[in-house]
Amino acid sequence: NYIMVKLKDGKYMFGVSDGMGSGEEANNNSKRVIEMLEGLLNTGFEKKDAIELVNSVMGYSEEDSFATLDVSMFDTLTGETEFVKVSACPTYIKRKNDVDIVQSVSLPVGILENADIDLYDKELEANDFIIMVTDGVLEANKEEATKGSWILDLLREISPENPQRLADIILQEAIDSNYGVVEDDMTVIVAKVKSI
Repeated sequence: NYIMVKLKDGKYMFGVSDGMGSGEEANNNSKRVIEMLEGLLNTGFEKKDAIELVNSVMGYSEEDSFATLDVSMFDTLTGETEFVKVSACPTYIKRKNDVDIVQSVSLPVGILENADIDLYDKELEANDFIIMVTDGVLEANKEEATKGSWILDLLREISPENPQRLADIILQEAIDSNYGVVEDDMTVIVAKVKSI
């Protein structure tokens, strides 16, 4: 599940949550994580407190309810962007031909009693792209020695102006790299900073 929404504090939040496994249960888990986080942030919770609360709810459910969380919160006035990652795939920041990577080393939401949260701050500029993917995209290319290095190479080579076009290229490349076979859910989010 993914989200793209303007919060009450004026920041834009966009992100993705990927439930463990696939199918309806994984979908429901990731949907709960996204919806709870949005609701808590819009009621005034600080991001870390909101994630801790989401983690507690997921951890105390009757069934194993694990999901990744990958969120970016962009301030349109300053360009400052907060990246919140809980067991998420790398986020790529493309600036012309340079690509920066924001990595996560934490465990999924709902596994630990206290959420294992990775927080990063980056200053973005006009025309920067933020690219988020789920592991179905990242791990689609079985020939890559390092998971996801194909995305990094691709982003360095191409420079489309349109974020939708960039998302389409990444998704199609992921599908093509595994001979058209989709083995896991695939989600790509691309956002472009128009101006600060």
